Amino acid sequence: MKQFAKQNRLKHVELKVNEINGTLYSDSKWNLLNTKAGDIDSLIKMRKSIFEGGRGKAISVNTGASVWNEAGGRCMYRGCGSDLSSTPLTTKKARIAYLAHIIASNPEGPRGSVADSHKLSDSSENIMLMCDAHHRLIDRIDVDGHCVESLQKMRSEHTNRVRELLNTLSYPRTQIITLLADLAQVPTNASKAELFLSCISRKLGPLESIKHLIRRTQRDKREIPGFWNNFLYEHETDIRDFIISVSNKPSQSSEHSPEVLAIFPLHLVPVLILAGRIVGEARKVDVFQYDRDRKSWQWDKNSDSQNKNIFSVSYELDKGSDVEEAVVSIELTAEIDRNAMPHNLQDKINNKEINWVRIKCDVPDFNCIQSDEDLKDFTNVARQAVQMVQDKWRSKSVHLFGVSPAITLFKFGQLLQAGHHPLYKLYDRPNRDSPFIEALEINGNEVFSSTTDGSEAHKVNLK
Repeated sequence: MKQFAKQNRLKHVELKVNEINGTLYSDSKWNLLNTKAGDIDSLIKMRKSIFEGGRGKAISVNTGASVWNEAGGRCMYRGCGSDLSSTPLTTKKARIAYLAHIIASNPEGPRGSVADSHKLSDSSENIMLMCDAHHRLIDRIDVDGHCVESLQKMRSEHTNRVRELLNTLSYPRTQIITLLADLAQVPTNASKAELFLSCISRKLGPLESIKHLIRRTQRDKREIPGFWNNFLYEHETDIRDFIISVSNKPSQSSEHSPEVLAIFPLHLVPVLILAGRIVGEARKVDVFQYDRDRKSWQWDKNSDSQNKNIFSVSYELDKGSDVEEAVVSIELTAEIDRNAMPHNLQDKINNKEINWVRIKCDVPDFNCIQSDEDLKDFTNVARQAVQMVQDKWRSKSVHLFGVSPAITLFKFGQLLQAGHHPLYKLYDRPNRDSPFIEALEINGNEVFSSTTDGSEAHKVNLK
C-alpha cells in the first residue's frame, strides 16, 4: 500500500459516519484524495488499538533468535528440556516451540502488569522458549501456580546450565611460551603453525600471541669462564618478564587471562630447571617435548607408550641425615660420566662422604618420554627423589646434574617449591669434551651465578 501511495496511485475518501452507513456502492461525487505513506502508518496504528487491545510490541526476529540461543533449542520449563527443533515421531525438522512471556505483553494477560507489560514485551529476559504443553500450563491451566519470580528462576537456571554445557565445547584458553636457545651453534626455531597445532592436539585453545621468553641466539661460548655470570646479567630482564608472564596472582586474573600455560622448552640445562622452578605447580601447565627425528612438538601417535616403571630412583650413597650435601642426577639420555664431575665431588663420592640419588631409565634414550603417561611416571619418580633429599636427608645443599630430555628437566624444576627447598647448585656441560661446570645456584628466593674466581655473583630475585 505504501508503494502505491508513493506513486500517487492510492486514493481515499473522508466521509462522516452517517454518510457511509448503509452505503453499498461508491458515489462518483465523492472527492478522491491522494493517500500518503504516513497515512498507512496511522491506519495500521489505529487498527491495532482497536483490534489488538492492550498488547505491547510484537516479539522481533532478533529477540526470538536470542531466546532460542539462550535456551539451546530446548523447552525452558524446569526438568522438561524437550527438543523443539523437530516434530516428535517424525523426521520433519521444524520449530515447534512457543515464545512465552513471563509478564504478559497485555496488562490483562497472565502475570500482566500496567507498569511492565508493554515495556518488556520485546525483552528476551521476559520470554521463555516452551513446548506447547508447558506454554498452555503457565498461561491457561495453572496461571496461579506460576508466578513471575518462579518463571524467572526457571529461565535463569536453564540459561546458566546451557551456557555451562556449551562452554565445555571450547578448549581452555592457553598462553604459548617458548624457552628456546641455539644449542651447539645450531639455530632453534619453532613456527607458529607448529606451536598452534601442537596445542590443539592436546585439546588446548592457543591465544593469538606467543611469548618468546629468555630467548638466546648468541654464539654458544659456555666454555669461557664467567659465562653464567654474564648470562644472568644479559637475561635478567628476560627472567623478570618470564616471572610476570607465568604469575598466577589474583590481581592479574580476568576472564581473558589464560587458563593454561603451554611451555615449549629447548634450552640450556640450568635454564630449564630454573624455568621450571619459577613456574612451579600452582597452576595448570602443559609442557611439550621436541622430537628431533620427526622435527615436531607433538606426541608421536604411532609410537607405543613406554612400559610402566621404566623410570627408577636408586641411591648410590645414602648416609642418612647427618650429611649436609647431596647429589641428584637425572640420567635418562645416558649415564652420567663420573670423570666429568668436578674433582671435589668425585673425591667426596669416592670417599663416601656425600649422599647421591640417581633418577634413571631402564634403557637410556633421548626419546624415552613418548606420552603424557611417560611424563607422569617420570614426575612421580622425581618427586620421590626430591622428598628423599628434603624430608629424609634434610640436605642443605644439593648438586644437580641433568643428562636428560628438556621436558624432564623443566618438570624437575617444577617440583622445587619456592622458599622451601635447599640450595640447589646447577651444573652444565658445554660439550662431551668438557667437564661439568658450576653454572647457577637457586635458593628459596633468588638465582645467582656460581663463581670460582672470587668475583661477585650476579643475583636475580625470583619473587
